[in-house]
Amino acid sequence: MAGSTLGARSPAPFPAMTAAESRPHSRTRRNHGAFTLGGLLACVYSTRRSGQERGVSFELGGAELLLRGSLTPLQARHLAQALGAAAEAAEAAAGVTT
Repeated sequence: MAGSTLGARSPAPFPAMTAAESRPHSRTRRNHGAFTLGGLLACVYSTRRSGQERGVSFELGGAELLLRGSLTPLQARHLAQALGAAAEAAEAAAGVTT
């Protein structure tokens, strides 16, 4: 899906590393979804950077990035469960069946 990168910058060149430091690293983020939220573009990413405790990120913005947050995988799962539960409750209140 093409779209705005919400202010993501190109990775800086890596400095020369010693043999001990030459483990494979990646600065790649994978976009898992983009949607509008209150008229703004919201994007959800995961990172492949090794050792990154908060490997899930969320960005919200339009022409400029307004919010960037990062979550652990467990926090992201809890957020997804809370959103799913709220959606089910709203559908039940409206009499919508899925």
